[in-house]
Amino acid sequence: MGSVIYRAKITNPELEKELIPLITNDINAEDKEAGNALLKEYGITTTLDNSLFPNLRNNYGIFAASVVFALLILILNYMQFNYFFNKVRKITLAANKILDNEYSMLVNEDEEGDFSKLAIAFSNIRSIIKNNLSSTQREKEYLVELLQNISHQLKTRLATMTLHNDILLYRKLTEEQRVHFLENNRSQLDKMNIMIKNILKLAKLDASAIEFYKKDNDLNKTIEEVVYDLRRLAKDNNIDLNINCNEQINLLHDKFWMQEAFTNIIKNCIDHTPPKGTIKIRLNDNPVYFRVTIKDTGEGIAREDIPNIFKRFYKAKNSSKKDSVGIGLAISKSIIEAHDGYIDVKSKKGEGTSFFITFMKY
Repeated sequence: MGSVIYRAKITNPELEKELIPLITNDINAEDKEAGNALLKEYGITTTLDNSLFPNLRNNYGIFAASVVFALLILILNYMQFNYFFNKVRKITLAANKILDNEYSMLVNEDEEGDFSKLAIAFSNIRSIIKNNLSSTQREKEYLVELLQNISHQLKTRLATMTLHNDILLYRKLTEEQRVHFLENNRSQLDKMNIMIKNILKLAKLDASAIEFYKKDNDLNKTIEEVVYDLRRLAKDNNIDLNINCNEQINLLHDKFWMQEAFTNIIKNCIDHTPPKGTIKIRLNDNPVYFRVTIKDTGEGIAREDIPNIFKRFYKAKNSSKKDSVGIGLAISKSIIEAHDGYIDVKSKKGEGTSFFITFMKY
């Protein structure tokens, strides 16, 4: 329109003042029809091919392309937003599941990038929370079991002592009978004292509250001192206790606590070996490990009891040692494992038991 006015002005300058008002003022229907009729005489109609007006066609093309481009941008933005929103929503859902104590939902992210790092970090946090809660639950169950066992052990011995005291108070007894009941009470007190000390040891071991002073000590000498202290007990029970550990074997260990572990194991063998039985201790040294074997000719352990003998307060159903508390082997296992070793047992009912204590060199 501007170019048409300019050309009209160049051709006839006097038309300038007349053309501008004509363009800016309203056009009535009669003038519009007259104008269309005039243009029609020159072949210009509303159905005229746009190719005759290249500028107008280009403007339409640019406008259409702009609209399509804008729509594509909107679609891509929506898809990208929805993609990231779904990832965030998945992590949020998994977090809510954790708050409800459900840990089955996994957040997997196979692609590289920040979301992958976030998913890995979230999975690590999830595992830590789950493990901590499981550990707390196990500790609660252990505490309940511990209190129940302590209560049972103390109640049994206190009931025996109460019965003895009632007899001493209300019955006429000879001096020999009175001494007998007093000695029984003293025996019960000694057992309670040992039990309480062992429970405290086990509790400290479980809580990692004991500091082991490990030195490069001779394991052979450590075990020989234990055997020396227990020979009198073995002799009183008519049991042959012998050791074959002649070589010096240096192992990084706390001598006091290692002797505690071996004392409990050997005493267990003495308690379950009949008179005229034997207990043999051997130490094997090879390029890979040190192994101590403690073998007795005792009553043996039933197959169903073997997986449980290292559990605290466990006593075999058919054990001849009815007054056993069932803590010693659990303490030994904790001490040996604290020295990076492990303990295993093989046994057959009526044929004896063998304990294998192994310490790897590497």
